[in-house]
Amino acid sequence: MISFSVAFDPNKGIGYKNVMPWHIKEEFKIFRRNTMFKNIVMGQTTYDNLPGKLKDRYITVVSINPEYKAEGVEVTNDLIAFLKEHENDETEYIICGGASIYRQAYPYAKKAYISFIKKEYEVDTYFDVYDENDWNVVAQEEYDEFIFRELERKQVAE
Repeated sequence: MISFSVAFDPNKGIGYKNVMPWHIKEEFKIFRRNTMFKNIVMGQTTYDNLPGKLKDRYITVVSINPEYKAEGVEVTNDLIAFLKEHENDETEYIICGGASIYRQAYPYAKKAYISFIKKEYEVDTYFDVYDENDWNVVAQEEYDEFIFRELERKQVAE
């Protein structure tokens, strides 16, 4: 199963100069809780710009560079093939950015972990494909600086 984890501001902003523009301790704790000991997938730029490598997660890095290697992670050069291969797995693969990876993976996602940041930030990167009409709220937690929601994809009537 494909899912995604993202935090965005009221304008769907997710980043500024290849990093998250906010540092909210509670939001990081939720990300950790939702991804610990799970499979996560992220683009090379996102991975390379992490302030510290994520421990206790099974990481797949998406890179267009066939020579790209990183210690302790798998690398794929074909995100769409990866998504198609794993979209019906019982095992969850959580997409964790960046913007291009989110855009490509969005149609495949059946579950979402979203932190809706309340304050607007200076951003240059957006999660512009998100549409709340695609999702049902499964759980919600309210915090001072954000609202966290766990979502499931609505079933499309045939």
